[in-house]
Amino acid sequence: MESTAKTSTARPGRKARSVSLASLGLRCAAFLLDYILIMIVPALTLIIAVLIKRRWDAPSIANGVLILGYLATAGLIYFNLIYLYVERGQSLGKNFIGLRVERLDGAKMDYKTASIRHLAGYPLSILCFGLGIIWSFWDRKQQGWHDKLAKTIVVKI
Repeated sequence: MESTAKTSTARPGRKARSVSLASLGLRCAAFLLDYILIMIVPALTLIIAVLIKRRWDAPSIANGVLILGYLATAGLIYFNLIYLYVERGQSLGKNFIGLRVERLDGAKMDYKTASIRHLAGYPLSILCFGLGIIWSFWDRKQQGWHDKLAKTIVVKI
């Protein structure tokens, strides 16, 4: 179901503009795409490590492959959930679905805001039995706790 909710953002020195908020379904689809993309890397490295360990009987090489896979996953998480948010305001999943994260004050996304949203906001939202995510069902601006903490909204583009 599409969201028809609208809100406005204001950039310093500029007139406020009306934006269309993203529906929770679209947000979940974008999150799922990001999750699948990120989980491909450790899944493939695990498969490669198991093959190396079983076929070549080389556990130390297999462990090295696993470590490289974990490092590559951490790099992909940073690239997709921090760097791309700062540069474009969207992850690869949000880009595919047609969504963007914007600050409520209308300023450009920065590393501090992206880090607060993903490194503090999401864990807080999920660790409280998911209440921070569920909160967006009742919020007027469809903000979860991660959005409220970072002062962001998700809009359709």
